[in-house]
Amino acid sequence: MLSSTARTRILAASLEYLFVTLLVTLTFPLAQATDSLSGPRLQSPRAVPVIPHNIQQDLGRRLSKDALVVLPSSPSFSALSRRWQDGGRPTYGVIVVPANEKDVSESVKYANKHSLPFLATVGGHGTYYGMEKMQNGMGIYLRNLTKLKVNPDEKSAQIGGGLRVEDVISGLWKKGKQTLTGTCDCVGATSPALGGGHGFLQGQFGLPTDQVLSARVVLGNGEIITVSEKEHKDLYWGIRGAGHNFGIVTEMKYKIYDVTKPEWSYIYFTFQGHQIEELYTVLNGMMQYQPAHAIHWSVWMKNETADPLHPVISNSILFNGPLSDLMTYAQPLLALPNIDVFSGTTIYPGLAAVAGYTSDGYLCQYKGKLALWPADVETYEIAAMRNWYNMFDTMVNTEPALAGSFCLLEGYSTQAVEQVPEETTAYALRKEKLLFAPIIHYMPTGNTTLDTVAANWGATMREAARGTQPKRSYVNYAQGNETVQEIYGYEPWRINKLKGLKKKYDPKGQFNFFAPIA
Repeated sequence: MLSSTARTRILAASLEYLFVTLLVTLTFPLAQATDSLSGPRLQSPRAVPVIPHNIQQDLGRRLSKDALVVLPSSPSFSALSRRWQDGGRPTYGVIVVPANEKDVSESVKYANKHSLPFLATVGGHGTYYGMEKMQNGMGIYLRNLTKLKVNPDEKSAQIGGGLRVEDVISGLWKKGKQTLTGTCDCVGATSPALGGGHGFLQGQFGLPTDQVLSARVVLGNGEIITVSEKEHKDLYWGIRGAGHNFGIVTEMKYKIYDVTKPEWSYIYFTFQGHQIEELYTVLNGMMQYQPAHAIHWSVWMKNETADPLHPVISNSILFNGPLSDLMTYAQPLLALPNIDVFSGTTIYPGLAAVAGYTSDGYLCQYKGKLALWPADVETYEIAAMRNWYNMFDTMVNTEPALAGSFCLLEGYSTQAVEQVPEETTAYALRKEKLLFAPIIHYMPTGNTTLDTVAANWGATMREAARGTQPKRSYVNYAQGNETVQEIYGYEPWRINKLKGLKKKYDPKGQFNFFAPIA
């Protein structure tokens, strides 16, 4: 058995991926060239945007009295521009903190007038490397758009675009309600839905994107529109899965649900690398009867306390139900030899504290450089799992600078996800039951050789993880070199429809810094 200190480290690291789960944070920018077959490509150099010298006064008088226009010389600028990690970092010459939707619109209009690229953020956790093409532009920090109101029908709520996960989970829980969000307290609450999203409750209620009943969107020309089944129905389809491409979402009308099963249980196992084959054979079997209220995850990582030579496998189940039922369900895993196992119970808002990813916790703090290399697949290919693990083992033992990297293997329930017809939203990955991601993590040194080494390992491990399965990648985890088809689907009708929406609603490519369609 491990000490409590070692156990805490395993638990925190094994759920660190939750911090990067549903990372994207309302990121909506200007012009990055793409290729429909090969994904983003490098642009030719262009002039650095010039911030008007009187922008505080000139823009400020167009905004509400509570809005802020913040320059780099301000003491608050550093905090407002801070990001979780440095990979693909955009830079700002000015940051606007709007107090309301109209302020967002006026900021976009001003940026257009002065040829400034713009990027809207909430939590600053997006890891898409194309964002680094945003240089010296306008940041639009949405954090003050904090409406959270349960509607009279008590089946929906208005959720502001500036809210974070902890705001929504705790706010709704106090009213006996819950809904789909990301899983780490400090990331944006509504933004994952723009790329489909994943969450604890998806097996029961569908993806975050399936909860969106309508949205208020600021387009690239500053126009404010509502999208729903009745208004701009075409864009309503598009924002649910490819929403980063079309505008700044300031508010959503979102499905909510009564809390009928408040108890959550969890169990964590630590296995060794030589158990790859037997562990994932068991998990393939459990996938055949995985209930809608159970979530499986694995995290591979170095933990010299548990195994001084090779990465360990932290495997966990989160379960919306009593611990006794979880223990029955987990019997196939309990039958395997393990280094350690522990379990417990909590409630939905308590999952963050159990995992160590509360806003003031370690996992929400600055992480140096980090790049995800996502691969969505339908099954654990055992030979591919062994190949991937061996590569990871070699990397962390031969590249000391990359030894803090880890691999995530997320196995959400998909019953309610698959009940939604594929053609009804832009999200194209409903059949993929597993989300893999080698995550390369290191501290920035200015050493471009290390950046190249890190990228090569990430790309190589992603291909190994896929095995013989098709190339598909979750857009909210996208690295930046994926093809459009890999992210948004291989069906020609789907890509053509998205390109048509892009031409109609973002003809100037103003929202092209994050996984652009065209």
